[in-house]
Amino acid sequence: METIFQDVLKCYVCEKDTSGAHMCSKCDKHIHVICGTTVSEEGYGSKVVCPIDTNRVRHRSGAMDSQLKQANTMIARSKKELGPAEVGQTVAVPIPMFDRGKGDSRNLLGRVIEVNDKGNAVVATRFGQLLGTFGTNEMGICKQNLILEEEINCETTLSVREAATHQSLSGGQGFFKCSCKSKCLSNRCKCKKNGRKCNSRCHSSTTCDNK
Repeated sequence: METIFQDVLKCYVCEKDTSGAHMCSKCDKHIHVICGTTVSEEGYGSKVVCPIDTNRVRHRSGAMDSQLKQANTMIARSKKELGPAEVGQTVAVPIPMFDRGKGDSRNLLGRVIEVNDKGNAVVATRFGQLLGTFGTNEMGICKQNLILEEEINCETTLSVREAATHQSLSGGQGFFKCSCKSKCLSNRCKCKKNGRKCNSRCHSSTTCDNK
């Protein structure tokens, strides 16, 4: 005697048997009419929305609104505690660890040249204008003006890493070094070609005249 197995439809909400006459118009799951919310005329095949999907949409919308509210609260608190940046102030922009060498300075000194409507500052350094803008929570405002207006360079734009490389004495992130086997007298030497002195990381014990 052969046994015939038939697929039994289950309601997505209550997990009980259903005839399959109704499906959620959002998630296409089989549900009972009494387990969902009818969005059209009642009857066989009427459109129904399951409460699980409705709650998911409501929770996601509420979560997004809460995140925006929290972000605005943090920004307002930051502006109140730190105060807005002003044009002409000297600021110290932190250099991320992966954008500088191990022996390099942790900050870039710059001067605020513009403040936009959101209170974010455009910063220029001796090496060029930094890309993007900086909030007061992303930099430190110096009490004294350490960089004069004529010392900054606004003609070129560069990233924080590029500015850190210009400021570095060791070549910036990764350290600038050569692997010469001679005395580093010609431009075949990477350090000599770029106007730098060889350091302790260059060519191990080989004699060098570029120190």
